[in-house]
Amino acid sequence: MYKVFIIEDEYLIRNNLREQITALGSYYPITYVGEAGDGEMALSSIIDLQPDIILTDIQMPFMDGLTFSKEARKLLPWTRLIFISGFDDFDYMKGAIQVQADDYLLKPIKSNELKQAIEKAVTALDLQQKETQPSSDLVFELKKNHFLNGLFKGSLTISETLKLAESFNRSLAGKKMTVLLAANQVSTDFEDYAHLSDYLKFLFRENQQVIFSAVSSRFIKFLIVDPLEENVIETSYQVAQTLVHELEKGQKNNFSVAIGPVAERISELPTSFEITQMILETASSLKDQIISYEDLIKEAKLPVDSVFYFDLSLDLSSLSKNEVSKYIEHLTKPQGTPIRTRLYRLFVLTKLLQHVRLKEKEIPQEMVHCTATSQRLAISADDSLYRSTVYMFISFLTALPSQPSKNKYQPILNHALDFIKENFTDPDMSLTWVAQQVALSPSHFSTIFSQSFNQTFIDYLTEQRIELAKKLLQQSDYRISDIAFEIGYNDPNYFSYLFKKKQGISPKEYRTQLFLENKNK
Repeated sequence: MYKVFIIEDEYLIRNNLREQITALGSYYPITYVGEAGDGEMALSSIIDLQPDIILTDIQMPFMDGLTFSKEARKLLPWTRLIFISGFDDFDYMKGAIQVQADDYLLKPIKSNELKQAIEKAVTALDLQQKETQPSSDLVFELKKNHFLNGLFKGSLTISETLKLAESFNRSLAGKKMTVLLAANQVSTDFEDYAHLSDYLKFLFRENQQVIFSAVSSRFIKFLIVDPLEENVIETSYQVAQTLVHELEKGQKNNFSVAIGPVAERISELPTSFEITQMILETASSLKDQIISYEDLIKEAKLPVDSVFYFDLSLDLSSLSKNEVSKYIEHLTKPQGTPIRTRLYRLFVLTKLLQHVRLKEKEIPQEMVHCTATSQRLAISADDSLYRSTVYMFISFLTALPSQPSKNKYQPILNHALDFIKENFTDPDMSLTWVAQQVALSPSHFSTIFSQSFNQTFIDYLTEQRIELAKKLLQQSDYRISDIAFEIGYNDPNYFSYLFKKKQGISPKEYRTQLFLENKNK
């Protein structure tokens, strides 16, 4: 089922388009998922909703349709764009062509023209999914796979790495990097590999931050690069969300994507790859589809029944010297499989190091070697060395005054929920606005929010508004349009649509039902 999103500043036209799209759902595999009155609000929503087809006006306040479409192409490269405009202007049409729009419809929108445009977009999406003839250069794709294998195994020199990256029109010099892996679940048929590689090329060919390969029978491999660490993390989440959206279609098993730690230099990539590989191989013990190293080392991101969950701050705050040996035994016990045990140990060492950094301005000399992720990974593979290193950390930390520290993500989520609670009736409320309040990128915040609460930000916001609407319908005599404005919707028709979608009846019917129930009491 393909998801359709509408952007139009005139609510009457938006309402008409919504009704037409809903009706066309009977003929085509499409479903209406949301709308916005300008490009700026839309950009925030599509990160969360991941639509396949976007209908957008050209001229809108704050961010016009062309500017929006250029940004949307970066976030959702597979999305089909249909422009709607009241201007038969060559410059607008030229702009639509430049962003590879599927259609340019003039207002007023005729139902048969919209139907043809939707059919064209659906056909294009189907072709993206089903086309099996390889259009990419197989030798080029194999070279990319060979390059990434050598890079991740550490078998390439720095000069070889930089030269080969240039041959793929990518620059790695002075960049921060991370590894992203997904288990390759296509069949062993070579044509399937070729098709998958072609499709990923279609999705990511314009992204200069990405080098990928899908010709391996084991992993879909990505290298994400950027001069800034925050951009590496943001792009990683965008790529991961795109993979989950596209590649889980038709799969019976859950599709997981693992994101490794950010590497400061090329020589750290083999360590990042090894950790990412271990994270992916332990994905069955975790519930999230997108699993990142950065998230896993934060206790608040993990359920208490997770193999990787332990509250080190709380444990250390109540640990007596007589209990140190017993606690070390607890931290060194096997965790089911060798890979899971090693990953668990890596997280233990990382958290111990974090606690030392919180308490000391400078890392003690005997612990300096543990600041390198590669060293902690090596220590985690050696039983004796791991035990002695844990003993060193615990002995040092229990000799200092200890206080429980707050989890890293829980305060962020609490702050976000408090902010939403105070502002959800503001028509400008958006995922981007909340993400800014908690100092996270929109994609990162969207992933954390949806995986923590098992619903998208948009769904949560809608629930809060609908609950307030139900109270107002019961406790006041406000008109339906006034209630819509009161809870944050500028379009009463859109409010009525959402209310009926969530409650099964319209606001008017809901109020009548309450009146009859109270009358019969």
